[in-house]
Parts: sequence; C-alpha cells; structure tokens
Amino acid sequence: MEQLFYSHTGRLAHKWHHYHRIYDRHLERFRGTSVKFLEIGVSHGGSLQIWSKYFGPNATIFGIDVDPRCSVVDDPPSINVRIGSQGDVQFLRSVVAEMGGIDIVLDDGSHWVPHQRASFEALFPLISARGVYIVEDLQTNYWRGRYEGGWRRRSTFLEQMKDLVDDMHKWWHTKPQRLPDAHRFVDAVHFYNAMVVIEKEPQDKPSSIQIGEPSFVDPFTARVEEPIE
Repeated sequence: MEQLFYSHTGRLAHKWHHYHRIYDRHLERFRGTSVKFLEIGVSHGGSLQIWSKYFGPNATIFGIDVDPRCSVVDDPPSINVRIGSQGDVQFLRSVVAEMGGIDIVLDDGSHWVPHQRASFEALFPLISARGVYIVEDLQTNYWRGRYEGGWRRRSTFLEQMKDLVDDMHKWWHTKPQRLPDAHRFVDAVHFYNAMVVIEKEPQDKPSSIQIGEPSFVDPFTARVEEPIE
C-alpha cells in the first residue's frame, strides 16, 4: 500500500503515513478478489483511485460524500461515487444494496462523532461474515466542540469500541451488550493511533484442552468456569 500511495500521480489523496502498514495487515488478503469496498469520504478522489489499484480489477469500489463535486470521480470507470450523508441510514443501505453486499468499510468521512456512530450502527451488521470495518482519524474523539468528542466522553465512537471489547467477552459475564450477540461474530477489535479496525469472523463458544501429565493440581484449571456476575 505504501508503494502504491507514494507512486500515485492521479487525484489528490491524503493519509497519515502509519496507516499504510495497518491497511496491509488487515486488507492484503482481499487483493485480487471480488471484494466489495466502500469508502466514506471521497474528497478529491485520489484515495479511491489508489484502492482500485490495490484491490485489482475484480473489486467493486464505491465512495460516498456529501459534496456534489465528488461525483466527477470516475477514473477508472470501476469507481462509483454516490452523493449523500453518512448519517443517513436509508442512504447507506441503498448504497450497499446497489453494491450487492459489502465486505469492507473505511470511514474517512466527516470525523464527526455522531456520524461515526451512525455509520457503524447502520453498516457493520451488513458487512459479510469475514469482513472488516475501519474508522480513521479518531483523534477527533478527544476534541470537544465541532466534533463532539472529549476525553472518555461516553458518547464517543472510541468509548463505543471499548464497550465492544466487553461485548466480545460475553461468554464470561452476564452484563448487557451494546452490540447484541457481538461475541458470536466479532473476531477482534484492533486499536491503533487514531484508528480502530474491527474484524468479523463467526465465533463458537471458547473451549480448552489439556495435554500431558500434570505434576501438581492447578486451582485455576481445576475450577468450574462460570460467567462472572
């Protein structure tokens, strides 16, 4: 990804340098496949052009933006741009329906906390069983005022993702989940500097096995495992 970005000569693209290795870590497995990719936030369109090269000719590439000027981004022809708000749930669902499903969402849109939450809540359930959801530029979650962020403010997307970590561990506690049944389909939540990556994977109830002859009684493995109240 880094090589593609720095050799890019098309429309303007803007990314933080450390994002490239994160993209490769989580998205390289989709290259050369018929992946369905949606980027929230088109701007000048350079990012979509780079993603088109990254995933290859079999990919379905869509972008959404509120700025009508973004609708001219159509090079290569496989790039599709739709104009609408990432906070409009019906609009988001209509785009996914047009795409014929969705595997990857990259939220590089308004960076406004309510929009990040609304897009996630609308799109994450629609992502395929082994898909990926990425939200960038989460430094705004610490900024009050325009972005409605704030240090450990409960309404931010970052705090929502911290709760998702607890939701993943529902096997071991009886507390309510903010994302119902997340423990059955969320494989991992990765936190990076200003970025969160959520990966889906069908989950079975965890099980363990012991192999070999014990030399003493281990009270931890000998106890009956029960959910924590």
